[in-house]
Amino acid sequence: MGETVFDASTRSTPFEIVPAELLARPHRDELRRLDRADAALVVDGYLRRLSSQEARCRRVLGTLASDFLRRRAHHALGFVRVDDYARERLGLSGRELQSAAQVVGGLRELPTLAAAFDEGTLSWTQARLLVAVARPGTEAAWLAIARDRTVRALEAVIRDARRRARQDAAVLAPPPLATFAPPLPPGAGLAVDAALDECAESGRTIDGEPAVTFRLRCPRWVPPLWREAVELARRVAGESLAPWRAAEAIAAEGLSAPAQHAASDVDVPRPPSPRAATNPDETRAAFTARSAFDTIDWSCVVEAVPQDVERLAHDVAACDPHALDRRMRAAVHALRRVDWQLGRLLRLILDCRLYVLFGFASWSTYVRERLGISTRTAGLLVAIERKTWASPALMEAYRSGALSTVRALTIAPVVGDHDRDAWIERASEVTLRRLTDEVAWALDVRDAAPSPTAVAPPTHGAPLVVPPRQMRAPLDEELTAEIVVRGPATVVALLRAAIAAFHPPLTPAWTGFVDLLTHVKTEWERLPRHRDPVFARDGWRCSVPACGSRRNLQDHHIIFRSRGGTNARTNRLTLCAGHHLHGIHDGWVRARGKAPAGIWWELGVRGDGPPLLRLFGEQYDDCSGSK
Repeated sequence: MGETVFDASTRSTPFEIVPAELLARPHRDELRRLDRADAALVVDGYLRRLSSQEARCRRVLGTLASDFLRRRAHHALGFVRVDDYARERLGLSGRELQSAAQVVGGLRELPTLAAAFDEGTLSWTQARLLVAVARPGTEAAWLAIARDRTVRALEAVIRDARRRARQDAAVLAPPPLATFAPPLPPGAGLAVDAALDECAESGRTIDGEPAVTFRLRCPRWVPPLWREAVELARRVAGESLAPWRAAEAIAAEGLSAPAQHAASDVDVPRPPSPRAATNPDETRAAFTARSAFDTIDWSCVVEAVPQDVERLAHDVAACDPHALDRRMRAAVHALRRVDWQLGRLLRLILDCRLYVLFGFASWSTYVRERLGISTRTAGLLVAIERKTWASPALMEAYRSGALSTVRALTIAPVVGDHDRDAWIERASEVTLRRLTDEVAWALDVRDAAPSPTAVAPPTHGAPLVVPPRQMRAPLDEELTAEIVVRGPATVVALLRAAIAAFHPPLTPAWTGFVDLLTHVKTEWERLPRHRDPVFARDGWRCSVPACGSRRNLQDHHIIFRSRGGTNARTNRLTLCAGHHLHGIHDGWVRARGKAPAGIWWELGVRGDGPPLLRLFGEQYDDCSGSK
């Protein structure tokens, strides 16, 4: 209980290894006069040091997460799902937390790979790939393969091994390394597929398919209709669908309807053809040959992190769930101090195309091969850098750790010149679930207004009611908004086909999209509803703050009926089965007050100290320390 937890805000070194003048916002004149070769060498050197530091912070986090997940400690903290805990408490996705734990768990069983990672021979991306395929008897062989190849060549070798494993389930003796890789261990297929998907170049694949972006220009009143249809798709499916999965459900529902318009002449795009196969024997010399420099320094870089951060991973077995939570939050805080510097320099490399000077055809290739960072992570860092660039207050809140990456990105679309302080403050006062709802509400209010206007956060706990949209303007109205969906190629093709089926002749393309959404909403809204009105009142999702569950909903009596509780709606809440049967009845979650807006919540209840979180509705109680 009394352990000292690292506080990154009190340290200036070695986290801030990049000079302040290099992190300052450059003027346009400076960029015009930039000596690109010198700038590339300087920025690349700092990026390599930062990526090494980031990997070591991530290993500390993975050490803590491995023990946390093994014990299912999120249950004792009042969370049913890992993803809900990770997003609310750490500002990470559950997948990212699980990935870090898998890498650390694999390195713990593979000492040769662990030593190579410690000395900088292996990057985090290479380690993520190798722990999925290597075992104690084959780790030396896999290390030799990785040491002499690029990341994409290593992926090609692993894909070939995966293909051979599908063709022949028998375990064979390892063939010569010059020809093939060692066989995959039995039962490792799913883990290998997950590692390949996670480490793929940014945006290249989603759900095992080539990724495609769907874009549609439309009037400002169409995006609220799209968000309403996505929310309805999530209710019908009973889970928090990703936008592309909601688009798939919407398209499937639309195509199941009778034909609305003849669309035989509509050109529906087909999935892109597969990319040319990567040479499995490609080495780093291939980049040097195409670079603007005589040589490229590929020597190992090992950047230290403060001892306080390293100590977070010591004596993990002695920590209770609350102590693990504190340590993981401290590790994420340390990681964020590195990430904001990474994001700024990565944006400079991207905007000035400095990666080309090192022989890389794309920014994503540079990130993976040169820095060993997942391109998804790098893309997120650049995205938050771009979003916060126009708002110094938002940038400072993110840089200092007051806001996580997820929360900063959530409020970025609504942060303006007049209400930025209110939204930044709101982002630290409520759960991420409520914050997401409030931002969606603000966007709907803004889009429903006659002209774009800034929207301040709503009153705490107030119902989020959107004013009715005005009558549609003529079909030639100004197209000032855009619908963007990125998903698997087959899903995007399916969505385009559904829009084409509802597209009236001689009208703008967005009218078919509107008619599709209108049809789907009509069909889904007339589906039989559950007879319990409490479910509808609570939005068909679990009422526990920060819970994203929409399945296995149950009706809970705040004051148990065995203790005299009535059947009045003010004494009833919608809970998922996990929070009802284990959270409430096992004593990890407490609820008191009157539903729906007057509930006090305690999450992570324990007998020897205060709960992890206290909330009124979805607003954090100031004394809980959750902010």
